[in-house]
Amino acid sequence: MGKTKRRNKGGGGTSKSGGGSNGNGNGGGGWSHEEHNARIDAHMATLTKKCLKKGQSVSETLEKGYKRTALAHDNADKIDSKKLHLVIVKTKREVDALRERLRTWDDAEEKKRQEEEIRREEEKKRKAMEEASGIKKKKRGRLGPETWKLRGAARPAWEVYDFDTRYVDPHLEAHQKAKEKAQRIRNILTIFKGQFGRMESKEEEDGETKPLPPQPHCRRFLSLLMQLGLLNMEAKKYKAAREVFLECIDLDGITSPVTNARCRLMRMYLEANRPASARRLWERLPQTDNSSWIRYSAALIEYVSWKLLEEDGSSQQTAELYLVRAIKANIYCAYHIAYHDTFESVVEYAEEVEDAEERTLEEAIEYCASEQMGTWVGTDGAIDWMRSVLHRIRNGWSMMVDGVEEISVKDLEWSDALAKAEEEFELSRKEDMKNEYFMMRKKKEDGYDNEGEEEEEEEEETPDLLMYAGMFRTAMDMLEDAGEFLSTTEDDTFDDEEEEKMEVEKDESAKATSTSKDVASNDTSSTCSSRASDSEKDDDSSDSSDNED
Repeated sequence: MGKTKRRNKGGGGTSKSGGGSNGNGNGGGGWSHEEHNARIDAHMATLTKKCLKKGQSVSETLEKGYKRTALAHDNADKIDSKKLHLVIVKTKREVDALRERLRTWDDAEEKKRQEEEIRREEEKKRKAMEEASGIKKKKRGRLGPETWKLRGAARPAWEVYDFDTRYVDPHLEAHQKAKEKAQRIRNILTIFKGQFGRMESKEEEDGETKPLPPQPHCRRFLSLLMQLGLLNMEAKKYKAAREVFLECIDLDGITSPVTNARCRLMRMYLEANRPASARRLWERLPQTDNSSWIRYSAALIEYVSWKLLEEDGSSQQTAELYLVRAIKANIYCAYHIAYHDTFESVVEYAEEVEDAEERTLEEAIEYCASEQMGTWVGTDGAIDWMRSVLHRIRNGWSMMVDGVEEISVKDLEWSDALAKAEEEFELSRKEDMKNEYFMMRKKKEDGYDNEGEEEEEEEEETPDLLMYAGMFRTAMDMLEDAGEFLSTTEDDTFDDEEEEKMEVEKDESAKATSTSKDVASNDTSSTCSSRASDSEKDDDSSDSSDNED
């Protein structure tokens, strides 16, 4: 009988399935460097033959091949989205950890944790000073016999000798500590809801002082919530961002908030075209809220509801009331919106302003440099409505609500407030420069040298108010030279609706006068004809009398 050939199960040599040998005849190993180069050379030789056969260029074919390979990997947008997802997950974990810590707040444990952090910082500083002074680190010595544990036959005797008669069961001790901790813990999220940003104590009506929330942990929690909300907005996860912002508003409160969660939420509602949600938000906030993001958004939404959509419950008086409150909150923003063409040609570096304070020029510049300005310009008749209201106020018009004057000509003055803001900014900048000089001098006296030891920290530069104030004054001077602030005629003092009414009344009066003229002409013609007939009769009678004679 002939010999049958058996297949080698070792898998020696190279295989087309991608498995290589490790030189011992056993498969499963990775490709070696030589095998990889041989594979590439064979591929290049085959590609060259095909290109010569078809008359194509080898370099162009290789470029196309590399492009197809690049398309198989993630592009830049996908890589950025993955990075953003990782940052969102990391921030969410930090929020959850701090939320659980605030929900089960224990003063005793927090005190121990604070002492441990102080000890670590002091140890870190001590080591840094020893390294700077050249002191070598001591080697850890051998442990003493008190730490030794006997083994073998001597171990039972050692355990009996080392047994403590005051032994306490660790499980019973842990149970007792858990009972004590359950009586100590507090839910900070519930107790200080709406007061997370408070740093000063307040006295109640009965004279007692309210306790302060644990800081800086509460403000740190608000900061993490804001970061998580902004990251979700960037990832276009609007539902998650809305939940985070609402939680931040509930914890921060609406009377004296320290975050701009309400402003961010209002911007998100307008961007997502949710006017009903935006209306519920500003109705929830107090009327004393002077944020431009809230007031001007409310005025714009009410204008669209009244003028364009003609919805029930919306009226011209309500829309003008919201606009008047917005103008009183920030007069700079009103001028910027009404004459946006002039301001856009003058104001520069507007994108550098972020998170400005309320009722300031910086807030107006930030608002008008955002997507909200596009919403105003894109709304039919909104800019003309803003200009007409400003003209009416300048000509002496005022609005009365419940016997209280909402706005007057004095509210349109801006020069004195801007000059005062410039003076305060100049004083604060001089004070900062003075403090910085004394700090540098003190560091030099202490011999503190941070060359190559500390990382360079990028200082956040505050926006230059003097520069923006000069731009605003320039734009206002241009408008005044163009005659925009001159006294207007009667037709300009009314809005479009009143102008239409006036035109209708004029048409009706013209029709009435024309009909009266026609009636008058008919009367005159009839009287003339009657007089002619009377004269004819008189002539006939005179003729007859002559004939008789």
